[in-house]
Amino acid sequence: MWFRNVRYYTFSSQFELPDAVDEVLAEAAFRPCGRQELSSFGWYSPFNREEAALTHRIGNCILLCARKEEKVLPAKVIQTEVDEKARQISEEQGRPVNRKEKQNLKEDIVHQLLPQAFTQSRLTWGYIDLDRQMIAVDSSAAGRAEDFLGLLRSSLGSLPVKPFSAASSADVYLTHWLQEKRLPNGFQFGDEAELREPESDGAVLRCKQHELTAKEWLANLEFGLRVTKLGLTWQERLEFIIEDDFALKRVKATDHLMEQQDNLVDATPEQQVDADFALLSGELGELYLALNAAFQQADN
Repeated sequence: MWFRNVRYYTFSSQFELPDAVDEVLAEAAFRPCGRQELSSFGWYSPFNREEAALTHRIGNCILLCARKEEKVLPAKVIQTEVDEKARQISEEQGRPVNRKEKQNLKEDIVHQLLPQAFTQSRLTWGYIDLDRQMIAVDSSAAGRAEDFLGLLRSSLGSLPVKPFSAASSADVYLTHWLQEKRLPNGFQFGDEAELREPESDGAVLRCKQHELTAKEWLANLEFGLRVTKLGLTWQERLEFIIEDDFALKRVKATDHLMEQQDNLVDATPEQQVDADFALLSGELGELYLALNAAFQQADN
């Protein structure tokens, strides 16, 4: 278990979890889709077992996992069925089928196909850090992270969080750092970046496996391009791409960090989750503080 992407959220007021939080979350526990349901979304055990606890705690960090199951009904299959039904009606009654009738036909066909549809499911991981008063969600898409937070808000009754941000948009800081060829303490440049012109339809330049501070690459910033993605390494422990909405993508542990991690032999699923979460929460928690300090330092 490792977060490949990270979206940080900060609590806007002091937050504490309710007592017996597992019992609270159990009211929204995941259950498979019913015969006539398009999707189902609920809390799932971090240990990947239906009878196991819905949270796992190390210190004041609480690991959560949400599972979403959806019926697979290809739009092309549905539209083909609608067109065929509409053709039959048109031939039998000698009249065209209007839009409202087609919509009703579509709803009937979906209703008929749902019980036979295949399902697909996905997990969304996140954890609450009560000491640092933040939440980290493993999601590359903001909408999917908001779904996770929405489920948590519904379960707890309230959730006073906001996306991690700073005084300016992220591209302002990323551009300044690259122009100055200097990063806050603890961070090093990676080998990947994306530059964009401010206009919505402007030029986009991307580089991979390239020296970001090379003169020919920095010359692009003289023409007004902004850094919207920047590869960074933190403390020789984590590598990631930070984007212009402060999201972290392609997060991975460096070899240096993994060499320090104890390898468990014949570990049970519970032991492996515990070891992974201990490493993950420790590193992402410290990275959160480092990023927060870096942006505050840039504002001063």
